[in-house]
Amino acid sequence: MSMTVDDERSQKRRDLKGDARRGRILAMLQSRPTGDLSVEELSEKLDVSLATVRRDLNRMRELGTIARTYGGVALMRSVEVPVRDRQTSHRAAKTAIGRLAAELVSPGDLIIVDAGTTTARFAACLGDLDDLTVVTNGIGVINSVLDGAHPGPDVIVLGGQLRSINETIVGAVAQEMLTGVRASRAFIGTDAIDPQHGIASRTFSQSILKKQMMASSSEIVILADSSKLGGGDFSHWTPLTRSWTLVTDADADEHALERARLAGATDIRIAEIADARHP
Repeated sequence: MSMTVDDERSQKRRDLKGDARRGRILAMLQSRPTGDLSVEELSEKLDVSLATVRRDLNRMRELGTIARTYGGVALMRSVEVPVRDRQTSHRAAKTAIGRLAAELVSPGDLIIVDAGTTTARFAACLGDLDDLTVVTNGIGVINSVLDGAHPGPDVIVLGGQLRSINETIVGAVAQEMLTGVRASRAFIGTDAIDPQHGIASRTFSQSILKKQMMASSSEIVILADSSKLGGGDFSHWTPLTRSWTLVTDADADEHALERARLAGATDIRIAEIADARHP
């Protein structure tokens, strides 16, 4: 039996609510030092039934985001989280970071913007700037520019292979295109920052592309919410070989900020989450 238009709209609303709820579950797990929560605690915090929580957890387990434990759930930190589940994680912090980072951009600039959910929030704040060119490998960044003010920035999309799990374009074509670019700044996202290794990526191709982005820019700006300021169990890293600017949120503690300084951050800008509003 085919679905009616009303049925399809109702299903889409349910899917959107489910995505938002699973994003909140992910954010709560990431904020817990132990990285785990009980089903009952999730049900109470989300104000939904135990059955709804279990369905969400089963979906997240299928995606490889979490592992079920006896009576609860634990975050699988070494597994890549699909971009749809990350969009609602730390959203207020990412919006605040994006707004503060946008203050570093001037009319007439040519900038490189890395793929990622935080860089997509940054791109959403660029619509009012005139004569701006954005070079990017991020589908989320492209969509943020398209959804913003018109005519908005000019966008140069790097070519190559699309990684659908994080909506990132990578590969030799993208690297070659960047060799012909000289940007005022590169705005780079990361999964973690480490004083010895630099910034983390999920794949070798992403780490190489970040290296080229930095080489093609006069200045480097790394956008990372406070949850990304520690190290992590990652296999692919891009060294930070010169000074750079960090834009993060006010939840970053002094220990995390000191690690960033040891990694080469000479300018640290703190975004107040309370000031964040969706652009």
